[in-house]
Amino acid sequence: ARGTAPRGARIGRARASPARIGTAPAVSSTSAPRSRVAVVRAARVGTERSSSSSSSSSDASDATGVSRRAALAGKALFTLGEAFIFPWATEGATRPKSPATADLAPFSPAWLSSILYTETDPDAKASAKAALLLGEALQAEGKHAEAVGKFEEVYALAPTEYKMCQRAGLLKAVSYKAMSTRLGDDYDKKANDAKQVVWWWGRGTRWPGWYIVAYLSARNVWFETREDPVGAFTATEGLAVLVPIWLGLLYALVTFGIPDY
Repeated sequence: ARGTAPRGARIGRARASPARIGTAPAVSSTSAPRSRVAVVRAARVGTERSSSSSSSSSDASDATGVSRRAALAGKALFTLGEAFIFPWATEGATRPKSPATADLAPFSPAWLSSILYTETDPDAKASAKAALLLGEALQAEGKHAEAVGKFEEVYALAPTEYKMCQRAGLLKAVSYKAMSTRLGDDYDKKANDAKQVVWWWGRGTRWPGWYIVAYLSARNVWFETREDPVGAFTATEGLAVLVPIWLGLLYALVTFGIPDY
């Protein structure tokens, strides 16, 4: 016969199960408010990060704008230098010395006006031309020492006449070379110096390279201010700008002297 548990034992087990259920941990009543606080804090952190990122992007945009304006200003100054400062400074440093310009301070009003072409006194110009022709005649006769003296007179009488001084300087180099007996002697060095004087003076206000670079620089600045980095050449630009510039340069070179010619 099967053994059956006493009825009292079954009731005891049945009553014990609710006690076990009662021992399970209860959810704290403060957990909900804590989760809300965490959400609020996360929202604040997100807002602060968003504000910080927008502020940093604004600062970066301002810095980019300032650097772009600084670059454009630098290019504009370079254009000004290529068009005026560099050629005028070279002209002042390499032109023949004369009593009228010896004591002038660089870039003073008197110095600036002296850079511009000034007509030589007619009598002095005639004397300089006569000295040049006499020097050429003496050179043709082989009297190179006397010819050099006459060529130097041209510089003293008409220091602003580039074409005449250029011709005298190149002929002086020929006479010095003729008096030279070997490469590297005093006369050979004087011949090279005479040619260099002419060459450097030709790099002053009459050298076209300054104005070509200045135009290209000004053109670059113009298109960058319009936020157009390409700036392709057009027929209108060629007819309205390039042709007048080239004609003006050719007129100036023919009138005041072509460098090294």
